[in-house]
Amino acid sequence: MLKSTVASLKTYPAIPIIVALAVAFSLLSPYFMTGGNFEAMMGANAVVLIAAIGMTFVFLIGGIDLSISTVISASAVISGIVMAQTDSVPLGVLTAIVVGTGFGAVNGLLIGYFKLTPFITTMATQLIARGIAFVLSHGIAVKGTPYWVLDFGFMSWFRIPAVTIVGLVLVGLSVFALSMTTWGRQVMLVGSNPNSARYSGINVPFIEFTVYLVAGVLAGIAGFISIANLGNAIPGVGDTLLLMIIGAVVLGGTAMTGGEGSIERTVLGVMLLAILINGLNLVGIPFYDQLIIQGILIFFGTWLAMKFSGQRSQ
Repeated sequence: MLKSTVASLKTYPAIPIIVALAVAFSLLSPYFMTGGNFEAMMGANAVVLIAAIGMTFVFLIGGIDLSISTVISASAVISGIVMAQTDSVPLGVLTAIVVGTGFGAVNGLLIGYFKLTPFITTMATQLIARGIAFVLSHGIAVKGTPYWVLDFGFMSWFRIPAVTIVGLVLVGLSVFALSMTTWGRQVMLVGSNPNSARYSGINVPFIEFTVYLVAGVLAGIAGFISIANLGNAIPGVGDTLLLMIIGAVVLGGTAMTGGEGSIERTVLGVMLLAILINGLNLVGIPFYDQLIIQGILIFFGTWLAMKFSGQRSQ
């Protein structure tokens, strides 16, 4: 029993931090352990969860995607404009996914086939996506969101927000793709050792392309979900999300160097950050003090994940 518990903690290093934070905030605030608070927390972090799934795939091949947060913004703005002009929700969903797919394809093509550096490539697409979002929206919220989208943003089933259910469905599909398909196994092998992957006959550029493509698709979906969450398409919705997305993946225990991690770990990382931010707000910690605490926690969580990873490799 003890060995299995220790093994679980090594596999999921975020668990003890989550438990410690939950206990601490339960003692500090009477509102933390309430159904309404947990429901609000889940809904508020659905966008981060969906985008973090895409970032996890990118990390697993040893890449980075700095554009994912601004692609969320661009997808939301263009989708919001389309829905405002057509009043068609399906067309708005399709538009958001197409925009995200387009940016993901550009990233994947340049990184996978043209061998450009992921950091520089995605920094460039980050700037382009942000510029598109602000130019098309004139820097203000895009109004005219259909009522069905607004209703969906407030909808819950069994105290689970509908936007969170979308995220959980995507989590399930991603876990299946990573653990039960040839593509998923190839992603892990490319991240672990690209040279071995090439010698094994794996088309490494294609795997890199598809991973960035998937990340783009998920960013597009996250963009649409942000409209449901906020009521309008906000051009700056992604400005504060990048560090949260990366932080959630890292805190969950997925290595940025590739080949080490899982979608389940990222879910725990998102949960950890959600509990931290929610708890700090409940106890009245100022915003900039929260940033300091988040930074310290990311340092600690990264060290913990690396320590456990090192133990597994011995």
